[in-house]
Amino acid sequence: MAGLLSMRDIYMRYLKVTAQDRIGNGKADTVLLHFFEETKAAEDTLVHKAYALDMTANGKIDFQVGDVNNDGKEDLSDERLLKAFAETFLQLNWFNRGETWERYLKIFTEDFANDGSPDTVRLHFHEGIGKPSDQSIVYTASAYDTNNDGKLDWTINFDIDNDGDQDAVDQKLVSHLSNGYLKFNWR
Repeated sequence: MAGLLSMRDIYMRYLKVTAQDRIGNGKADTVLLHFFEETKAAEDTLVHKAYALDMTANGKIDFQVGDVNNDGKEDLSDERLLKAFAETFLQLNWFNRGETWERYLKIFTEDFANDGSPDTVRLHFHEGIGKPSDQSIVYTASAYDTNNDGKLDWTINFDIDNDGDQDAVDQKLVSHLSNGYLKFNWR
């Protein structure tokens, strides 16, 4: 079939997460998830998307839509996963004013053991437009499965919630986002 990509044309899958302050109150209220396949082409392929809204600006998601666990249907499992992931993302203070798209998070996995099980989840915080690149990375964080047992047990993080302190809260946020991403089955 013309237009379909074979797995050999796909370098990796990743999630691009963007938060926006559409209300204009200085807090993120919209979280947009775009599931991409990185290809040999100039532009990556958007496969599907989801979004979540915090209509009351209290840090709690009020409405969410999308198949985030990649099983082909939207159900209660997707709602729970998306709500938990988006509420964690809202804590990062990494968002755009209005409906702009410059700040986003790119999440992807790596399998250094080549056994089909991801041993690293990378979180790359970008600022810029266009295809994610090394030049647009502002900072990074990672979670690792050091003993290849299927559980992330170690993180490298910085001040990802942008509160001026690198602390246990940052480590917890990296862990929650990484484990949430693995539940999306987008690798």
